[in-house]
Amino acid sequence: MGVEGKRGLLTLFVLTAIFGFVFGTALAFYTNGFFSHVGNEVYDPKPGGGEFIADDPQNSEEDWHGAGAGELNTLLARRILGKKVSPTWEPKKSKVAYLTFDDGPSYNTPEILKILKKYGIKATFFVNGWNKKNFKEMLRMIYEDGHALGNHTYSHRYELIYSSVENFMADLKKQEEMIYEATGIRPKIVRFPGGSDNLVSMRLGGKDIMKKIADKLKEEGYIYVDWNASCGDASKPPFSKDQMKEAVRRTAKGKNPVVLLLHDLDSKKTTLEILPWIIEYLQGEGYGFETIQQGMEGLEKVNRTDFWR
Repeated sequence: MGVEGKRGLLTLFVLTAIFGFVFGTALAFYTNGFFSHVGNEVYDPKPGGGEFIADDPQNSEEDWHGAGAGELNTLLARRILGKKVSPTWEPKKSKVAYLTFDDGPSYNTPEILKILKKYGIKATFFVNGWNKKNFKEMLRMIYEDGHALGNHTYSHRYELIYSSVENFMADLKKQEEMIYEATGIRPKIVRFPGGSDNLVSMRLGGKDIMKKIADKLKEEGYIYVDWNASCGDASKPPFSKDQMKEAVRRTAKGKNPVVLLLHDLDSKKTTLEILPWIIEYLQGEGYGFETIQQGMEGLEKVNRTDFWR
C-alpha cells in the first residue's frame, strides 16, 4: 500500500473516531438513560440526573466506576458530562413504618389480621387482658400470623398502675403471664397507657413516677415505645374518616421511622375501615413495614420522654 493509501486509511480512522465520539455524546445526553440496560447501570431518569444510589449505602460513586460500565454512552455520560448513575435494581427501603394497635384484642382483631395478611405486612399489637373475651385464642391468632406482641398492662387503669412502681409492675407481670400462657412468649416491649409523657400519672403517683417506672423497666430488661404519628381514633368527639386520613398525613409527614398509633377496640370500626387506605398511603410514600423489636433503631425520634438519658 502506498503513502497515499495509508494516509487515506488514517484519515478514515480519525473521522470514524470523531463520529463515534460525537454520536455517543449526543446519545448519552438526549436519551438521559432511557435506553434500558447499560452494563448493569442506568442513568437517573430525572432530568439533569440525580444522586448516586448504591445497594450498600457505604459505597461511593467511585466504587461503581469499574462495575462493567462498558458501553460508550454510559462512560461519556458519567465521565465527560458528569451524569450520575444508579444500579438497575432497587435499593432496600430505608423508610420504615410500624403499625401499632393498642388495647386489643377485640371483635375487630380477626378482620384486622385479614387486612394485614392481604397486604403481606406485619404489625405490633400492644394488648390488655382485663375483661377480654377469647383472649388466648385471639393472642394465638396474632402470634401465629407472625405479628409482634407488646405489653400494654393488664388493667389499663391509670389510678392503679400509676399509683406506684410496685402496682405498675404487678399489673404488667399479670398481663405478661397471660400472654405467656397463650403463646409461650414473654414480650419485653411495653407501651405505657397514655404514653410516657401522660400528665395523669403525676397527679396519681407524684412528679417522678414515670421516671421511676421507666428505671424499673430498664432494670428488668424491658423497653418502652411511644408513637410519633396517629390516625386520631381516640379523639373526642370521634374523627370522621376524612379527618383520620388527614391526621395520618399530617402526623407522619417527614418522619422516619413512623410509629403509627391505632386502636383495636370493638368501638373502632372506622379504624378498621380505613386501614387499607393507611397501608396504601404509607406504601405510596415509600415506607416499608416492620414490627417493633428490642434494639430497634430510631427510638430517640419516637419516645417523647427519654428517662434514661
